[in-house]
Amino acid sequence: MVHSEATALFRDLRKNALMTFGQVTTYTTMMAPPRKEPPWYPVSSNEQQCFQDLAAMDDMQLDTISAAMQSLDKPLALETEVEQQLLPEICELLGSKEKASPVTISSLELLNNYRSSHGRLSGEKLNEPTDGVAYPTGGGDELSTEEVIRIAAAHFVQMSTHKESDPRHPADFSSLGLTNEEIKNVDLASLLLVAAEKVSNQQYDRASNLLQECRRLSSDTGHPVQRVVFYFAGALQERINRETGGLSWTVPKDRGMTAQEVIKATRSAHPLHLALHKKVPYAQIKDFTSVQTILDNVATARKIHLIDLSIKHGLRWVILLQALATRSTCPIDRLKISAVGSPEEAITATGNRLVSFAEALGLPFSFKAVIVSDIKDLSEDMFELEEGEAIGVHSAMVMSSMIVRPDRLENVMRVMRKLKPCIMTVADVEAELNSPSFINRFTEALFYCSAFFDYLASFMDRDDKTRVATEGSFLWQGIRSIIAAEGSERVVRHVGISVWRSFFSRYGLVKTEMNEWSHYQASLLGKQFANGHFCTLDKNGKALTLGWKGTPLLFLSAWKFQ
Repeated sequence: MVHSEATALFRDLRKNALMTFGQVTTYTTMMAPPRKEPPWYPVSSNEQQCFQDLAAMDDMQLDTISAAMQSLDKPLALETEVEQQLLPEICELLGSKEKASPVTISSLELLNNYRSSHGRLSGEKLNEPTDGVAYPTGGGDELSTEEVIRIAAAHFVQMSTHKESDPRHPADFSSLGLTNEEIKNVDLASLLLVAAEKVSNQQYDRASNLLQECRRLSSDTGHPVQRVVFYFAGALQERINRETGGLSWTVPKDRGMTAQEVIKATRSAHPLHLALHKKVPYAQIKDFTSVQTILDNVATARKIHLIDLSIKHGLRWVILLQALATRSTCPIDRLKISAVGSPEEAITATGNRLVSFAEALGLPFSFKAVIVSDIKDLSEDMFELEEGEAIGVHSAMVMSSMIVRPDRLENVMRVMRKLKPCIMTVADVEAELNSPSFINRFTEALFYCSAFFDYLASFMDRDDKTRVATEGSFLWQGIRSIIAAEGSERVVRHVGISVWRSFFSRYGLVKTEMNEWSHYQASLLGKQFANGHFCTLDKNGKALTLGWKGTPLLFLSAWKFQ
């Protein structure tokens, strides 16, 4: 079924002459200024403050939340567990200098240790949301999921600074003009924050009572706020049960994944990947921008060898094949794609579809499946290299999956360094979710997932099977690992581009600009989707960050070996 769907999608792309490349490139060429000058990127003049809806709050509360949300400037570093002694030089480079904080913390620390997502967005803004601050979650004027969490956080911080106040008590938000439904959502989010504080203070009985109330008021099929609370409450309860030896809560429908299973799942052709590629914009933006950057760096090459560390269904290479087939200068003598991963059957099926597509275009093309059940076994000898080849490497969501296994990460980097590609594109999660501090991870994950759940809800209906499966499988596994687990059992770990920038420099990689036109083209792609104007594009150094209403979700980057 999956193979037939992928084949149909390949056919549609061929029939439409690959709209994501042809039409967007044509439109961009028509609209772009002469190439001798830098391109102009659309920047909205409507620069609204993200807390405009909180204007009616008193000065004390505004000052409290501002200080709490913007207190940290430095990114959290990758953590390597104390018990993990593999490759100490890698661990030292990626390891956090931040020491694990005591388990007992004050209420205010819960939010003081969260760095505002909007504060993280720095550098050149390539576009911004255009419809003001009260972002809709699929139509209407209701608050976004993240805004609900922020208002709840403001209330939580204010109540925590007054000993006579109880953050569990519903607040009077009438001055903010919130609807009854929004007030219920804010109260629910506040309840979750209080429960998290009790967990961090090891007040497990009190926390469990609060989490039972969260469970009663939330649902995995409800409003995005209810869904976020549902999964985070489940992860908090599982953390309590791990600490106390209690029974696991009934949220998860499958066992936790091991580190090796996480790495494999990241590189596998899961049916959800194909479904998401059709329904949400970032999969297409990520693929298009990466391919455009690779094309720039092999513009004069007649022999091209592309290595994909996570090929999945191979849709990104359809874009590249179409572009090379229509290249008027420097025709291709030989194009090869080597796909790393397993199982062999799925990768071979992807290769067969690409071969058929290339034949229809008249391209001299070959495909090689580099089958490794464990990426630690990857070797440069597995690639059939030829003299004069221009080598390009693409990694999508692979690097972060190996943080928990630094020996795997070291091996991949060692192989890449020996291959010496002319370009390596890397796409991954833009979030700091690997602090040794549980409460830091909780707050970072809560705001990140609030934006991500809102992102999914804006493109898929509440009962959409793809959305339900994505949240209940991939996102739940991540939330569960980040919140409930510690040590080697915490297999889902993410860090942002600033940490990877330092890590890659160890191997002689230097950052390079993404394609100069791809930023503008990515903006156009996003706007082809309903609600796509809420996608935000920003530059972080030479990398591109993809965000949702200002909160960064993914980064795209390009690297060259010195």
